Amino acid sequence: MDNQRHRIILNELDKKGNVTVASLVELTGASESSIRRDLVELDHQGFLKRVHGGATLIPKVTQTIEDPLGKRQLLNADEKKKIAKYAAGMIEANDVVYLDAGSSTLELIEYLDQKEAHYITNGLMQAQQLTIKGFHVVCLGGEVRNITGACVGANTMKSLSRYHFSKGFFGTNGIDIMNGFTTPDSEEAAIKELAMERCQMSYVLSDHSKFNKIYHVTFGQINDAVIITDHCEKEIKEQATVVEVRD
Repeated sequence: MDNQRHRIILNELDKKGNVTVASLVELTGASESSIRRDLVELDHQGFLKRVHGGATLIPKVTQTIEDPLGKRQLLNADEKKKIAKYAAGMIEANDVVYLDAGSSTLELIEYLDQKEAHYITNGLMQAQQLTIKGFHVVCLGGEVRNITGACVGANTMKSLSRYHFSKGFFGTNGIDIMNGFTTPDSEEAAIKELAMERCQMSYVLSDHSKFNKIYHVTFGQINDAVIITDHCEKEIKEQATVVEVRD
């Protein structure tokens, strides 16, 4: 029931830009104390900003600061595990799989058991973990970004352009209806964009905190990939193919 109320609150907020506790009580039929608890929870999750007597939308601001990989692995860890487990189950024997660098795809490897697939990645940590688990893996090589462990640059692009993938799994820093999938680094964006173009099916793994955030380089539009998430707003679902993983 809480999740259903949360959707109602967020939809109303999207329509009006701000809401009051009193109007939400009338809209949902819930008690004032329940609505206040909902607003506290949604505020903590980054969906809205609480104000006196209600809540407002969080203004969209272009992000420039990128958290280190280790820190990102700790953020929304439970949600990432559910998303990763679901995504890992989609990989079949004889798939040629592209794994993007980042915390979401690193989590996916924990749940992989399909050893008859072939894995190609631009992530050093992804390549290491796949190798430890005994998978067939190719690391694209190139210049390495310290903050993400991603291989980027001309050599990576050249290696990547030789491959064709049946499935690709990507992380993102931000998702926005108008600006698509975004990331802070132009070189990583170029790798992501080319890899998506070479995938028959692309999947973006994203917990709810990435929505309505914009970083300054777009690498794809929201209808370029299936979004696998724990929760997103109605407006995103109307524009993109979304899989919401609950358990």
